Amino acid sequence: MEAMKLDGVEEITLETEHDNAPALSLYESLGFIREKRLYRFYLNGKDAFRLVLGVPVSELERPGALGPRRYRAIVVDGDGDDEGEEGEEDGIEDGGC
Repeated sequence: MEAMKLDGVEEITLETEHDNAPALSLYESLGFIREKRLYRFYLNGKDAFRLVLGVPVSELERPGALGPRRYRAIVVDGDGDDEGEEGEEDGIEDGGC
């Protein structure tokens, strides 16, 4: 979660089965709140809870925060040799995702 905060996320969302008491207890102890019950969410027909953790703005702006990371797309042509074939050749620019 700390890595996500450093990347500048505004909230973290997850789902867990509605009757998974240990998971719900863990997530709630970390500050997650139950946002919504998702009926028949899983393939086995069980309901889930969507849990959300808001990341305070003060954590996003704290000194030393790295801000969003930049990623570079690499195109692989299938021959196993991807040297020098950056995504820019296909119109994908650095920093996208």
